[in-house]
Parts: sequence; C-alpha cells; structure tokens
Amino acid sequence: MKSLLVLGKGDSGYSDRNRARLVGFAKKAGFDVQQADYHEINRVPGFQNETINVMFFFPFTFWNAYCEVPQDTHLYGTSKSVYEKFRDYFLSTGSQLEDRFRGHQINYIIPPEIAFIDRDKIETLRLLRASGVPTPDQVSYTCLQDVIDPISPKRGIFIKCRYGAEGKGITALHHDRWVTNYRIEKDRLANFGVYDTWQFSDITGRRELLEQLLENDVIIEKEILAPGILDGKKFDLRAYVVGRDMAHFFARVNDPKKEITNYSQGATIIHHPLTGLGKDCIGLVRRTAIQAANAMGLKFVGVDIMFDESLDAPRVVEAQCFADFPCIRKFNLPQYIIHDASGLFL
Repeated sequence: MKSLLVLGKGDSGYSDRNRARLVGFAKKAGFDVQQADYHEINRVPGFQNETINVMFFFPFTFWNAYCEVPQDTHLYGTSKSVYEKFRDYFLSTGSQLEDRFRGHQINYIIPPEIAFIDRDKIETLRLLRASGVPTPDQVSYTCLQDVIDPISPKRGIFIKCRYGAEGKGITALHHDRWVTNYRIEKDRLANFGVYDTWQFSDITGRRELLEQLLENDVIIEKEILAPGILDGKKFDLRAYVVGRDMAHFFARVNDPKKEITNYSQGATIIHHPLTGLGKDCIGLVRRTAIQAANAMGLKFVGVDIMFDESLDAPRVVEAQCFADFPCIRKFNLPQYIIHDASGLFL
C-alpha cells in the first residue's frame, strides 16, 4: 500500500475538482491518503509507510491572501516581491514537511524547491535552455527602440510580464498594430480584476505606454509563426508529462488574428487523437515535452509547445507545475496518475 499526502485546496468547487478526483481515485486504489491545505501540515495524521508521496496542488488560500490581491498597485505579473513570497512559501512548506515527517523518505511529485519557478518566465527559460530545450528567441534591449527595431511585416514581438500566468499581462507589437491586454486608464497601463477577462486593446503608436511597461520586469520574445495547418489557425499544444512519459496532449486553436491561444481568448480545444497531427510530429512533441520535464526536475508538468513556421521546429513556451487538468470526459488524468503513470509513486 502506497502512502499519498495531497496538499492544497481550491477556492471553489471548480478549482478544487482535480484534487478531489485524484484523492477519490487514490482511495479506491487502496492508497493510504491524507489531504490538507498547506497551513494544516502539522495536523496531518502520521503514515505507517517509510516512504510518503507528496502531491502539491495550487495554494489558493495563500495566493488569494498574499499574492494576487486587489490592493496591489504593481502592474500585474511584474512584482518580484510577490514572486519571492510565493517562492519562500514553498521553501518553508518543504522545511515543514521534512520536520513533520522526520524519519520518512519523502517523494515529491513536484519538489518544493521547483514548484514556484514556473512563475518566473526568465528563470524557467534559462533552465530549459541549459538542457538544450528549444524555446522562443528572446530580444535583448536597453531602450524602447531596441524593442521596436526587430519588428518586421512578417514577424512581430511579444512583451510578457515576467511573473504572470493565465494569458494576463501580454503586449504584442506588429508592424501595423500594437495591442495589450492590460487595462488602459487614461495615459497609463493598469490591471483588470482578478477574475475579469483580460481583453486586448489597441495601443498602436502609444510609445508612452511601452515606456511604462519597460520600467517593469518583463520578458521580450520574437513572435512564433504557426505553420499552415489546422486551416491556417494559430495553435499551441499542451502536453502532460506524468512520471516518465507524456500522458496526453491537446491543441488549443484560435483565429490567426488573435494574439494568444488561451481558452479565455476564445480558443477551442482539440484533444488527441483528433488533432490531425502525424505520428512523427506526435513523437517529436513527446520527446520535447519529456526533455522539458527533465530539465525542470518535475514528475508532473504541463508543457506548452508551439511550432515556428514548421512542424520540425517546436518551441517550449511554458512549463507549468500547476497546469489545469484536461476535461475528464476527454482524458481522465486523475485516473492515469494513480493507475498508469510510470515512475511517479514510490
């Protein structure tokens, strides 16, 4: 009988559904399961097994109270202090677990010293590149003109907030159109609400807004141009690496005029095996996703991949520790984690 500690609770029934389903499958499979929120670690009952498997879910309680809060005046996703709070929280969680279960071997599915890193896009890409994982081309800059100069009629650039997620805090500069999904408040960039839809607005020619943006922590990348498949639409792939293999992937497909492929921006989802991608392409996706997971030191991760002009040119754009699970009717990821994943649990 394996032991499993599941930490983290959602802030709604919807955000908690993945954790609840995983716990249910683990109990049915005969696991010795304990579940708690992060602040309840010291009240978790003991385990008889020498080895304890620990699975983290997103710490909504902490995040909502101390990180993404309405009174924060920073431009969304640019606050290093918020990132450091998130980092320190997980490092502290690791210390608490080691103290609470002293004498046990802890097998982290997502190690606490890694769980926060995907919130830092620059550090994530550094780790990926150090292991030879293909990533988007970055643009170095010291002034606004350095950002504008690489723009061509064929390829634009994207300015992303360094510490953001969920497709928020994105600015795209094309040769004939500049847009951002920050809120425009007179002559300043501002934030939408936490649960608002972050719609894009036209800011073409408004250099003062870009100057403001560059005063913050951002990362600038050359635009990735989707190859001419899927009816010429813009798309990316979300690949789930669980244990030693890719468990599943799906495509997020959007109008080519849209800037991003997030579901919140109108994208539709096509699950494998209905994507129409060939065997060789799927094999390349699998190898790239596993390479990214290994580079990050993760046994569970959602890897976002885009292709730049050709299906031979994958680019890993993000690697997310707390990726949302796919629709359970399309692929039962909680069941896969418990019953089918290789090299995950000890």
